[in-house]
Amino acid sequence: MLVAQPVINQVSPLNTTVGQYEKFEVAIDLSASYSNPYDYDQITVKAVFTGPDNQNIEVDGFFMEDFILSASGGLTPDGDGFKLRFAPHLTGTWSYTLSVSDSNGTVSHPAQTFACVSAATPHDRGFVRLSNSNYLQTDNQEQLLLIGENMCWQNGNPYQDYKKWIDKMTAMGGNYFRLWHAHWGLGIEWKSGWSQFGGLRDYQQVKSRYQDWLYEYCSANDVYIMLALQHHGPVSTQVNPNWSDSPYNVANGGPCQNTAEFFTNQAAIDHTKNRYRYIIARWGYSRSIMSWELFNEVEWTDNYDQIRTDVALWHAEMAQYIKSIDPYQHLVTTSFAKAENDPLVWGNTEIDFTQTHYYFNTPNLERLLSSGIKSYLDEYSKPTMNGEFGIGLSNTLGQVDPDGIHIHNGLWGPLFSGSMGTGMTWWWDIYMEVEDHYYHFDGIAKVTEDIPFKDKNLQPAAATVLGAPGDLSLTPALDWGGIGTDTITVNPDGSLSPSNASLGKFLYGASWNTQFRSPPVFMVDYPQDGTFTVSTGSNTGNNAEVQIMLDGAQVLSVSAQTSRDYTINVPAGSHIIKVDNNGTDWISISSYSFSSLGSKIDAYVLQSQDNNFATGWLISNEYNHTTVPQSGPPAPITGTSLHLENLVDSTYYLKWYNCLTGAIVASDPVNVVNGQLDAMIPDIQWDLAFVLDQNNTPITSLEVLPESNFKLYPNPAAAGGNISLEISGLENERGEIQLLDVSGRQVWRQEIVFASAQEFRLPSSLAQGLYWVKVQAGDRVGSQAIVIR
Repeated sequence: MLVAQPVINQVSPLNTTVGQYEKFEVAIDLSASYSNPYDYDQITVKAVFTGPDNQNIEVDGFFMEDFILSASGGLTPDGDGFKLRFAPHLTGTWSYTLSVSDSNGTVSHPAQTFACVSAATPHDRGFVRLSNSNYLQTDNQEQLLLIGENMCWQNGNPYQDYKKWIDKMTAMGGNYFRLWHAHWGLGIEWKSGWSQFGGLRDYQQVKSRYQDWLYEYCSANDVYIMLALQHHGPVSTQVNPNWSDSPYNVANGGPCQNTAEFFTNQAAIDHTKNRYRYIIARWGYSRSIMSWELFNEVEWTDNYDQIRTDVALWHAEMAQYIKSIDPYQHLVTTSFAKAENDPLVWGNTEIDFTQTHYYFNTPNLERLLSSGIKSYLDEYSKPTMNGEFGIGLSNTLGQVDPDGIHIHNGLWGPLFSGSMGTGMTWWWDIYMEVEDHYYHFDGIAKVTEDIPFKDKNLQPAAATVLGAPGDLSLTPALDWGGIGTDTITVNPDGSLSPSNASLGKFLYGASWNTQFRSPPVFMVDYPQDGTFTVSTGSNTGNNAEVQIMLDGAQVLSVSAQTSRDYTINVPAGSHIIKVDNNGTDWISISSYSFSSLGSKIDAYVLQSQDNNFATGWLISNEYNHTTVPQSGPPAPITGTSLHLENLVDSTYYLKWYNCLTGAIVASDPVNVVNGQLDAMIPDIQWDLAFVLDQNNTPITSLEVLPESNFKLYPNPAAAGGNISLEISGLENERGEIQLLDVSGRQVWRQEIVFASAQEFRLPSSLAQGLYWVKVQAGDRVGSQAIVIR
């Protein structure tokens, strides 16, 4: 449209009263000179908002094509025009002055006002912020723990897919997912001619309209999103390559001759900033956006090692730019595929938190996730999380782990290692959804609901489990090129020194890739004669060898094969064990194992900064996605105790939780003497969580029925047979009884009116094994184990 100077014809607010942190929206009818309404170099709509505190906030407007969204998720065109959105953070009267600028000048519109009233719902807690701890909070100072998964793109209709996934996740206590701006997903910019895209600075409006709905729906349901603004494909010709179709590619009319220029070419940088400006103008008002993620796994770009400085400088510039134009100061992060990348980026103060991605088919994946969390906390002193994890290919997950055991363990391990949220599984659509594993969110959401992670500034702490001696297995975490800790001391309780010791997934040979060689050395003290085992992974280079030296003497030297165990005998006493590869090339390593140097129970414990509070997660490490399908659930571990140190002497209350149901299974007073706690652990078959507090008030919002309040018999019971339930405390109340399998999946449910004694028939299709019977009426809940023969 060509006019002599810009003219603001009409300003139409959607409403003149909005709730705190809610959307105030204005439609602007204008005349101006521009050929591309999405190009901020051609036309800029702005508003300066002045709050009750007389502080000014500048906000960009944006151009949009509007659509009516039907109940089935269809879109019908409904006009277009310029709009402006704003979320007020203070109640009271706000004024705003609009302006429009084009090549012919700038015009303003007389000031108008609107009223901001108190938040309408409890979900209106404001935007996500850092706190004075490693945990997040919202503007109203409430703690925010992220419990969720990746949901990076839709499979079909975005409205139908995301509504289904979000509803199922939130029903089980989940509150977070990660979304990619991928061109096949909800990305808004791609090469001209591909699925209604128009090239650089021409933003796809159908996908934009679905995002309008999505962020509003998430805000209404207290769900938070990490929005990945870039993914690696468009800057790669090798890993999930999309460079050939990228609008930044000179072959498609873009400014870049190769992928590296995306990070240095000024035109490319300007195009990217224009897109970020549009995204923040249109959706920055939404409190559901937890953070902007600058890149997904950026090191998959071509020749990353040669351009890593340019990539780091690009991150610094983009993070600073976003914070300079984002009125709401959302958090900013990025991500890498490998744990060792990249200190230049992670150390930048403009990057608010770090994250790890791990894919490794190891039985105890939670150990790897936990190690990454603790290492990043130590190295970068800022909040961290596990952004992605998985154990293998999507098309086999349902067979490898039908019960989602690795999902469950991957949720709990990172959170109780100091993460600002659970681990976030990757396969949201063809595993979580198809296998219906959302129920794994339920227990962790209930147990952690009122644990003061933020206010107590909880941090990883040492813990020892006594009475369940077992083998210690160390899982390597560092990917290709990662150089591990050269000497690691294995302490008598199975802990390591240094505590953040790392091991490489690859044992490099003596001829190739020698710059990465870091053969591990272990300082050990065996309490009795035992063994040491090196387990190789599924991949190898040429002519690799495995060599094991004990106290300087070579004990084993063989040609390395994949997926093999190489074991030596180790006499009781102190020893030095070194593992090396003097062959030509590398072999992958699955684990290093030491007999009788660990425990059958792994402890993940957090302790408060003032040393008067602790919480943790204990897991039978044989309860994993490899052992259980092969050998069945392990036997319950009895007669164990938990040892903690550096606590304030006092009387505490120790509460133990069932991690599947969230129910308290035991609660007893305990004493800390000379800074030490020694407390008995209830029988544990899979896992338990605990809270050690000086307050005897139950932490969960549910009233938990003591086991003495109800009885099940016969126990063991027969599939298809009857069981009798005797219960007190729920008589004449309406509720339900559920039967859960060992993974927490509901296999049977019946609504009932409780009586003091009643009988039920079990499904005849039940397989033999351990189950849980859960009863609930309102906010009262109880559970007991039952064995089916």
